[in-house]
Amino acid sequence: MESISLNNNFKLSFEKLPHTIRLIVSKNNNDWVCRKEKLINLLAFAEVNKDGLFKGRLQLLKSDDRIDVQVKSELIGSVSNEAFRKVLSELKRSKPLIR
Repeated sequence: MESISLNNNFKLSFEKLPHTIRLIVSKNNNDWVCRKEKLINLLAFAEVNKDGLFKGRLQLLKSDDRIDVQVKSELIGSVSNEAFRKVLSELKRSKPLIR
C-alpha cells in the first residue's frame, strides 16, 4: 500500500486490489472515506486535462499541477500531480493485496 500525507493528520492511501485501486482517506490512522477505481482511469485523470474525478463524498479535483482532495465538499489537502503519478506507477508494478 502506498500513501501520501495530506494536511491536518490526513493521509491518502492507495491499496491495490485484483481489478481496482482502493483510495482511502484516513485521519489519525482511522479510515474516513474510500473509493474504488480502475488504475487506467486514475492514470488518465493524472495525464489528461480533466478537472475532476469522482462524484460523492470523495472527490479529486485538478488545478494547475496540484490535485486537491475533497471530502464532503471540504478541501482536506492537496498533492502534486507528479507525486500522484509516481504512486500510480508504483502500483502499476506491484502485485495486488490478497485479503
